[in-house]
Amino acid sequence: MARTYRRNSDSAERKAIGEDTKVAKASTKLGNLARDLATAQTNLDREMQAAIRRDETKRKAASRAADQADARRRQSEKTHAREVARLSSPTVRYVHELRTVPAPKAEQLRVLYLTANPEQNLRTDAEVRGVQDQVRRALHRDLITIDYRPAATADDLIAGLNDLRPHVVHFSGHAGDAALLFDNGSVEAPEGRDVPYDLLARALGATDVPPVLVVLNGCDTLAGADVLLESTAVIVATASSISDLAASVFAAKFYAAIAAAQTIGAAVDQGSVSVDLAGLDEGWKLDVLARTDVDTAQRVLVQVSAAD
Repeated sequence: MARTYRRNSDSAERKAIGEDTKVAKASTKLGNLARDLATAQTNLDREMQAAIRRDETKRKAASRAADQADARRRQSEKTHAREVARLSSPTVRYVHELRTVPAPKAEQLRVLYLTANPEQNLRTDAEVRGVQDQVRRALHRDLITIDYRPAATADDLIAGLNDLRPHVVHFSGHAGDAALLFDNGSVEAPEGRDVPYDLLARALGATDVPPVLVVLNGCDTLAGADVLLESTAVIVATASSISDLAASVFAAKFYAAIAAAQTIGAAVDQGSVSVDLAGLDEGWKLDVLARTDVDTAQRVLVQVSAAD
């Protein structure tokens, strides 16, 4: 019986050792599974964070696109409303235009020439130099004066209207279909300041004698510029992008024609054809907006006396 007990005891001990071995193997396998699970969870968390960032980027892009589309829609609605109001009230508009667009007097033509380049990537100074050079050589150079204000702020526009009482307001710089980009006036931290066209119209009209002509020598200014007709008689604007060189050539030849007592229409044509003659076929499109009582093919800004 003792031997039987020993055999049973040895057999039980061997079984226990075998079970311990199985338990150890199972424990090792569980550890590996736990490690693999932790790695998989880490990878899953990383992918989820990346997906969240991608979704946030797409959401912001979609939001910006929606905001831009909404701004264009609002501008279109404003334009439509103004046109409906104009067509429904022709008599009031005609009286207003007679009051704000008097016949030109025999006096020196005054041009307020504003340039803004807060991003420091335009040659507006070279443009102005070309304009001044062309005017100095013009037939009636003594009948036109150009007040040049670089790094122009919105306040410079108001000050120029008060100081000069200009017949022409010229803006050269970055622009778009919603606003012009003026300077913020800072030397240490120059930045652009958007001035929407409706606000610009109010500024141009906040004077007893509004300008007769506004020239917007910047990209894509035509779409939003029609609101300026509330304050000025004629607008020259572009329906596309325009390079520094093309803008400079157009401005120089435009003011050379104005100083030669050419009509506004002829001056625009001379500026445009000069761009083409310079070989600058960029696909740019320039247009003229005018009130119904103004014929740009007849309107001359430099009034020449019989003695001249």
